[in-house]
Amino acid sequence: MTTVLLSFALGSLWTVAAALDAPPSSYLLAWFGVVLATTDLRHHRLPDALTLPLGAGLLLLRFHGLGAAALAAVVFGGAHLAVRRWRPALMGGGDVKLAFSLGAALPLPSLLPAAILAGAVTLVVAALRRARAVPHGPGLLAATWALVTL
Repeated sequence: MTTVLLSFALGSLWTVAAALDAPPSSYLLAWFGVVLATTDLRHHRLPDALTLPLGAGLLLLRFHGLGAAALAAVVFGGAHLAVRRWRPALMGGGDVKLAFSLGAALPLPSLLPAAILAGAVTLVVAALRRARAVPHGPGLLAATWALVTL
């Protein structure tokens, strides 16, 4: 059943990306996003074996603007690292590594909207689960995919 739902989610995201003539990074974000979000929701973990290749792939896709992509990755990841250092209970280390990876897909002006949208998605997940502690990775992934695709 899980495989069917994951396949449906991925197919839906790819269909939207195709209909909107989205950049290749949208497809990469959708594939990794479905797997990472599922893993984070189930196990509260974002494995390096997925987050690091995602970051490398996103950097490669923005090779023509590699400097800007690297800067956005450092700013987005650095902001999340600052939150982690300030209040460790609010964010896990996997979320920080994921933020570094996802920053590579976003232009600098989209970083603040991505952070706000990610927080909003995380709050919705918390409300739906009726829980105080929920993973932030799905919010980060959803916000990044939406901003890259739409």
